Amino acid sequence: MFIEYIVPIGVFLFIGGAAGAALTFASRALYVETDETVDKILNCLPGINCGACGLSSCEAYAEAVKKGENAPNMCKPGGLETAQGIGEVLGIEVLPQERETAFVHCAGVTTEHKYIYVGTESCVAAGRYYNGKGNCSKGCLGLGDCASVCAYDAISFQNNAAIIDPGKCWACGMCVPVCPNNLISLRKHSERVKVICSSPSTLKETRENCSHGCLGCGACVKKCLRDAIKIENNCAVIDYEICKSCGVCAVICPPKCIAVDGYKRAEADSEKKPKEAIPVPLQGGDY
Repeated sequence: MFIEYIVPIGVFLFIGGAAGAALTFASRALYVETDETVDKILNCLPGINCGACGLSSCEAYAEAVKKGENAPNMCKPGGLETAQGIGEVLGIEVLPQERETAFVHCAGVTTEHKYIYVGTESCVAAGRYYNGKGNCSKGCLGLGDCASVCAYDAISFQNNAAIIDPGKCWACGMCVPVCPNNLISLRKHSERVKVICSSPSTLKETRENCSHGCLGCGACVKKCLRDAIKIENNCAVIDYEICKSCGVCAVICPPKCIAVDGYKRAEADSEKKPKEAIPVPLQGGDY
């Protein structure tokens, strides 16, 4: 009876001891020394692995910063707090990058839909097979691919177009590549003039499909005081290195597709000098 109990217990103890010894040996033999500095930098990062820094993960970015391969202020979601935290770890002064916000270059559908879309609720699917439900196939398809990847709940929809809330957006850039019509870009807050259209349609097509799409008429180009606007692919493009956000282009734009930080032109004849600009929230409101 005694032997019947002792032998199994002994066998289990032997197996357990051998396994413990093997694990101890393996842990020492395979041990990889970690860099304490990398761990401290990693603790400063938000840990969402968004890729806004250009690398695949926060850990990869922390290692690149430690090696001096990446600047310590490239984490857009982390912002000023993260930049200063990394600076303390490295013992240097780190200046944060200028804040950015994602921006949608489309003001939404202004004509009736050409059909009722029934299918996969995906902009990619709708755009690929049906060119979207609106008459403007280059505009926002409104099915929420961008909102589905936003970790900050910063994207909502109005007039069948995505709108970015600048108070919630951390410019991680996740929404930019998922838009099949390439309507979303990251815009610095100092880049105050906004062209709320990016359609390469001709003037005739734009007039037929959208009441506030860019006509490519060149009125803004002619009136710009600093030659900071040009027409590319039938759409106005702002050179932010030159632009001083004077607002003249927003005032004279016939379809009102140019805005300056939440201001649009007064309802006045575009050939006359307006007396004032009317403040109205556009694309998420004032910044």
